[in-house]
Amino acid sequence: MTRYTYSRRQFGKLGVAAAAGLSAPFLATRANAREAQLVFWLQPNFNKVADDLLEAQTMEYAKMQGLNESDVRIEKVPGGEVAKRMAAALEVGSPPDVTRVNETDMTKWGSDGHLADLTDLVDEMRAREGGINEGSIPLASIDGGIRGVPMGIAANAAHVRADKFREAGYDALPETWEEFIEAGKKITKPPFYAYGMALGLTPSDSLGDVMSVVAAYGGSLVDDQNRPAFESDGAVEAFKIINRMYNVDRIIPRGTLSWDNSGNNKAFQSGQIAYALNPTSIYSSLITNESPFLEETILERPPGGPAGRFSTASTDYYGVFNASPSADLAKGLIQHFMKPENYGQFLLEAGGRYLPIYPAQLEDPFWQRPAFAGLREAAKTARSTYYPGTLTPALSEIVTRSMIVEEVQNMLVKGKDPAQAVADAHKTMVEVYTRLGEPV
Repeated sequence: MTRYTYSRRQFGKLGVAAAAGLSAPFLATRANAREAQLVFWLQPNFNKVADDLLEAQTMEYAKMQGLNESDVRIEKVPGGEVAKRMAAALEVGSPPDVTRVNETDMTKWGSDGHLADLTDLVDEMRAREGGINEGSIPLASIDGGIRGVPMGIAANAAHVRADKFREAGYDALPETWEEFIEAGKKITKPPFYAYGMALGLTPSDSLGDVMSVVAAYGGSLVDDQNRPAFESDGAVEAFKIINRMYNVDRIIPRGTLSWDNSGNNKAFQSGQIAYALNPTSIYSSLITNESPFLEETILERPPGGPAGRFSTASTDYYGVFNASPSADLAKGLIQHFMKPENYGQFLLEAGGRYLPIYPAQLEDPFWQRPAFAGLREAAKTARSTYYPGTLTPALSEIVTRSMIVEEVQNMLVKGKDPAQAVADAHKTMVEVYTRLGEPV
């Protein structure tokens, strides 16, 4: 794949003719553009080619606006560090102009009044041929405006080393967690492990892994009225399964308790695990790096249980902050990213990191490859991690502070009884909901 990087000399030579394609409201005057610094927090996609392309598109847009190179600052901020760094930046009124926003931060920052209304950009995207995936809009609809531009659907897919499961006598990923454990015991030969389960306290991969088991046994974080509902027989059974995988059958690496959101990516990419649940950033990195594991990796739904077999998906957004002194420039940058030709190029370079917001782009031959059959099925049946409820400020705080996963760790490390760990997690949820005035 082509790498898109611009040197200082190349930046100076970028043409401005394409500026005519940008909407008039986003064309800042040269004087104002030079006075304002455009700050973009680029959260790495675990794919250098895609990251380089976003940098190139940012600098291309800046040149169209008449900005000098020194007027633009691109900071690479890992996803796991964004919430903490943003809290400090908002405290002093100095957030970036643009960054990627996950669902949890969308709820928090939007409800706190930090995110600008981007309805005009979303309406422009809706008017394009084929429209957009409208399922991405409700979460960003806060206080009468759309507070984020949806930029990609991250379907959590089971990344499966089919060769390892075949060696253990399985033609496909087992359908249930009980069967998965039996396969995992045959596959695990330290330092190689069956399941790279994220169990660290960095939001939010670990919660997704935990809830993939909880949902299979009929548990949920909240009910359909958005009230805490974690304490249930299903959650207790799921905690027992997790404890069994980690402490009894030992098919999960010991170090997962300290992983950040890149831990399972790195373990799969380096050939240390046979299964990881993750957005397709793992698969895209295998494509980009021409991994020897690529041909043996398939994407599937995670194992299920008595309640069913479920996939989850989330949406990432681009957000602009009300405190930005360069709001028009910031909105223009997002508009530039989301032009179908630019966005389509990003998706292909990202190698499947996101499913497209523009459904028409799913017709590209890239998405028809056999390994994506399970991903397409997962996307069709996916539901939110927070099903049957939705994210609220209280639930957002619980996710951000990793309160559920903390109780999982208490069970795994301190020996807390699974039922007590579930009860304590529920109690903590109720305390947060009560403090924030949400129904319990």
